[in-house]
Amino acid sequence: MKKQSNRRPYKKHLVLVGKNYIPVKDWYRNNPKHFEHISGVPTSNQIGTVLIRLGFGRTDTDTEISYK
Repeated sequence: MKKQSNRRPYKKHLVLVGKNYIPVKDWYRNNPKHFEHISGVPTSNQIGTVLIRLGFGRTDTDTEISYK
């Protein structure tokens, strides 16, 4: 019998740049000035909070969270 996990499945976090979606971690690496208030590497959710503050909209599905 397989043991059930209490962990939620991982969702991809993507941001629309131009005509392509890239991982939010790549967007963070290209825009570090927006994260000077965070010590260490921000989580995908922290990056998303900054994206929303910058005017991006958030779409949440079963498998991914996207910002555009």
